[in-house]
Formats: sequence, structure tokens, C-alpha cells
Amino acid sequence: MNDPHEQGRVSRDHYYRKTEFRGRLFAILDWKVDDRGLTIMPHISRAVRRGDILELITTDEAGKKAGDGVDRIATIGFAEVAEAGLLLSGDVISIAKAEIGHVVGFDETHMPNHLNVIVEVASRKTGRDSDFDLDDVVTIAGIDSEEHGNQLGF
Repeated sequence: MNDPHEQGRVSRDHYYRKTEFRGRLFAILDWKVDDRGLTIMPHISRAVRRGDILELITTDEAGKKAGDGVDRIATIGFAEVAEAGLLLSGDVISIAKAEIGHVVGFDETHMPNHLNVIVEVASRKTGRDSDFDLDDVVTIAGIDSEEHGNQLGF
């Protein structure tokens, strides 16, 4: 069977509405490199279950999309998902109520241990640089397609 994501036939517009969901930061990281070698997978969405682990990774490489490589990264930390939800390219990520950036895509290098979530930011900072605290709330919010359309370009 052909995968419509791999064929480039799925866009953010196919997702009509979804809930916001949360997690908690349980490990703060302090690693920044210019040669990470991540590859954004072709799927623009990932369903997550309560208890799943996400590694939040920032990049200041603008305009990345499915299939692209990402080298310039900074690691924020690990978050545990508090409730089932759908991660979608373009979703806004906030930590401790401060918006940090939007989801560019995903990398499954470390699955099934955890999912890498790549977040585009204006200036990449590690979790330590950002002064995040353990147990800070991580919020993943979508954009209502009717109200905003394809606002973030996905």
C-alpha cells in the first residue's frame, strides 16, 4: 500500500480540528551542535499516548520540511505526555506558558524509546540556556483551520 505522507499528498489542511494537550518537562538538557544529522520524517502528524516520551529539539534552520536534514540543533529536554493527543507540523509549543516555537517535524532515530520533536525557533537555546525548571508544563496547541487557515505555511 502506498503511504500518502510519503507521496506528499497529506497537508495540514487535512486536519480539521484537534485538541490542545500537555505534558511535563522531566529532564532538562544542555547540548547544542551544528552537525546533528537529523532527518525529518515524511509524516506530518504523530499520535501520542499518555506516558509517551518526547525529546524537544530546537533548530534555527528556517523553512525545513518533510525529508529535509537538520543539523543546527539545541536540546531542550524530555517531556512526558499527560494525555493522548495529536502532534502536527505547525503546532505551537509552549513551556511554562512561554511560546518557544512551532513543530517542524519528527525524527524517529531513538524510537521506541522516545520521539524527537523538532521545533523551529528564532534563536536556538538549550533547556539550560532557557532556564526551564523540572516539571514545567509543556503545551502543544494547534491552529484552528477554519479560523487561521494555513497560517504557518504547512
